[in-house]
Amino acid sequence: MQAVHGSPTALSLHDFAFQPATPPLTLDIHRGECVALLGIGSDPHDIPRLTDALTGRSPLLGGNLMVEGVDVTTNAPPHLRGIAAIGPQAPLFPHLSVLDNILFPLRATRTLPDAEILRRGNETLALTGLDALRDTPAGRLSGLQSFRAALARALIRTPSVLVLQQPFDTLDQTASEQAMAMLDRLRHAIGLSALLLTRSRTEALMAADRTGILENGALIQLATAPTLMDRPASSSVAVAMSNANVLTGKVLDIDDDTAILRLPTGETVEAATTPMLEENDLASICIPPDRLSVLFPRQMAADTPEAGDVICTLVSAHHLGHTIAMRLRTRDGTEILAQRPPVHTTRDLAAGRQAVLAWQARNAIAFPMDQKTG
Repeated sequence: MQAVHGSPTALSLHDFAFQPATPPLTLDIHRGECVALLGIGSDPHDIPRLTDALTGRSPLLGGNLMVEGVDVTTNAPPHLRGIAAIGPQAPLFPHLSVLDNILFPLRATRTLPDAEILRRGNETLALTGLDALRDTPAGRLSGLQSFRAALARALIRTPSVLVLQQPFDTLDQTASEQAMAMLDRLRHAIGLSALLLTRSRTEALMAADRTGILENGALIQLATAPTLMDRPASSSVAVAMSNANVLTGKVLDIDDDTAILRLPTGETVEAATTPMLEENDLASICIPPDRLSVLFPRQMAADTPEAGDVICTLVSAHHLGHTIAMRLRTRDGTEILAQRPPVHTTRDLAAGRQAVLAWQARNAIAFPMDQKTG
């Protein structure tokens, strides 16, 4: 594959259709950038299908795939696409040594002299810190060592783009963090472009420059982490990125960028409005747990609460070090999670205690429940 000189885009997908009945993908990954696609929803097959379509294991249903400015949709065999993948569909051979596993892709294609293949193998071993394990059978490696070996096997092909399909799923938290740190160092050292396909928000936030929310195979929003957190495009993005609580309300009024809504309990609250939200709409009100204020008044007023206050009952509270996770229940049975600094005493946090929830309008977002088209 011959790259277009000066192309700033490592990978470009245009109307990339990889599974039936799903809107096609359109996105660009710039040189040296890592983009994560965070899979949410009930479809467990969207990420494997996307990996197969990118690497040529399965046919594309429509659209175009370009690598370094070259269209490889139909005119390039999988090993010449400039894409290498790591994941469960490309396991190491347990009976082969680390070196033989790394060399396997080049030996299989038979496009390079043996001396050049071995030179690249030694170079990749050094790059990934596997020199001391070169003769060790892959079946004896730890989880982190196996990740490094799989990464080395992908890098020996000098790909333009590395696709990582849930690469940290078999690692414990410590090993996963070490693997992500290693990937980040290598990415910046050699200018590697990467597409991380994951179902872990933590992995996406730690590893990627930008993150896309892939709901059952459909790309809902692609942006930086702060944008996804503060300006989610839908309630599903808000839940995926910030564990947002979701309440149902009816829009009573819209004043500039603030919606006033009535909850099923009769309480009125405020939230930032979104495009297409209109008066009398039913709305999903999304509030991240750490944006909630929780008050425990000595005496709960018997009459209607003040505007913006939501009366709840404390269900449970757990100290998590720097925060307290509280689970509360509204008067209609909706459960809400709040995270607050540990300023309350044990007596304050007794289950069954009455509480009042409140939030600033800008810390909540209201989305229309019915899908609308502009």
